[in-house]
Amino acid sequence: MKKFGLQTLIILVLGSIAQYFFPFWSIAVVAAIVGFFFKHENSAASFAAGTAAVTLLWSSYAIFLNSMNANQLADQIGVLFKVGSGYLVPAVSLIGGLLGGFGAQTGTLLRKIFEKEEAAA
Repeated sequence: MKKFGLQTLIILVLGSIAQYFFPFWSIAVVAAIVGFFFKHENSAASFAAGTAAVTLLWSSYAIFLNSMNANQLADQIGVLFKVGSGYLVPAVSLIGGLLGGFGAQTGTLLRKIFEKEEAAA
């Protein structure tokens, strides 16, 4: 549990810094790098940490942006996609969470590949 919280916090902090300078997909790279350095027994724990961190990061940023423009942008995007404006934040959170989760899981599985190669040699 301690590793989970620490991994989530590190992805959250480094991801928020990376999102300021790089495109949206850089969060997956950050989650993969962080996931590489945490030794979880299964990759599901790393997936959960990445999902939690990026869901929190993207949902809070979406809520912040939505409140800054008095919900006008969400209303216009809702009209564009023919859905209610209330679906914007959950959709952004879901997409970001999956992106972060799969990124962290990729890093963990990559580390396990290197560990198996070292054990075989």
